[in-house]
Amino acid sequence: MNGLRVGVTGARKGGDLVAALQRRGAEVMWGPTLDPDVLSDDAELVAQTDAVLGARPSWLVASTGVGVTAWAAAAERAGRGDALRGLLAGVRVVARGAKAVGALRALGVAVVFVSPQETDADVVAWLLGRVADGEPVAVQLHGDRSAPSAYRPLLERGVEIITVAPYNCRLPSDPEPAHHLVTQALERHLDVVVATSRPAVLNLFALAAARGRRQALVAAFCQGLAAAAVGSVTAEAFEEAGVPVTVMPRRARTGDLIRALESWASRRGAGARETGRGLILLPEHCAVRAGGTEVPLGMREFALLAVLVRRPHIACAPELLTREAWGHVARDAAHVRHCVSRIRSKLGAAAAAIETVRGVGYRYEPAKAP
Repeated sequence: MNGLRVGVTGARKGGDLVAALQRRGAEVMWGPTLDPDVLSDDAELVAQTDAVLGARPSWLVASTGVGVTAWAAAAERAGRGDALRGLLAGVRVVARGAKAVGALRALGVAVVFVSPQETDADVVAWLLGRVADGEPVAVQLHGDRSAPSAYRPLLERGVEIITVAPYNCRLPSDPEPAHHLVTQALERHLDVVVATSRPAVLNLFALAAARGRRQALVAAFCQGLAAAAVGSVTAEAFEEAGVPVTVMPRRARTGDLIRALESWASRRGAGARETGRGLILLPEHCAVRAGGTEVPLGMREFALLAVLVRRPHIACAPELLTREAWGHVARDAAHVRHCVSRIRSKLGAAAAAIETVRGVGYRYEPAKAP
């Protein structure tokens, strides 16, 4: 990474990421776009806890370890500890990832499913075939104040979603480092901006908007500044702003993200600089933009293509594609072949960007998209 200019937006573990990148020779600008996890007000959290207890949900989704721990501690302080433990013992508990599982085990709670992808979409895909109509589902949120859009399929089925937010990812109390990061990005003093959470991305654009620079920042990303996301949830936040993701690892782990940045930096150093931005995902329209034209796709097609576009130059196996895109591994590889064929037929000339890698799967090459 010698000389790679990196902007880091994280707060809680941002310092560790900065140090790791600097050890590898990167020049790092650290501008946290959020404060470290801020615990919710006890009174507010107690009200949310009472709402969950009163709804008597059949299912509960634990999103984060820090959230589970903070929720349990607040319930204990408010005299709701026994009631919450009783609830957790009586419902079917689903965990979004390993950290949530660890926090639940510390409370003596068994888990019926852990998302291999550690995403809301994967959890929802699993729940869709199991939650009966009319069964309430409680969701411990991860820093946001509302249920993520991934839960929309459950809501459309009439499932009641009761949320509890033990902590918030707020705008930074000192926003100047983040504003400086935006300035560095706009002046082309950065090669890539790294985000490890959805709130970090949302706040990045909120801070830019506060000074009238949101559109300029989006343009900078679309004209050469790279966006790096730790996983699909973070990537979706970039894409919702109209920004293509250039670097994303196969697994949503910080170490994997660093290795993906190293690989990307080495390609740039070898002269493999992208000549264009390729396909830009448009989540709200379930479409992509290619060569100035908006191309609508089916939901399953869009989800599958998104997995590839977020990982340029990386060959992705059908198992990874279907697990991340559809929430399960397709038993028949023909389903993936047919979906890719439909995508290519709709993309026209841009279909050249979707390459078949024999014996592996498929790869996205952005320079081949008009």
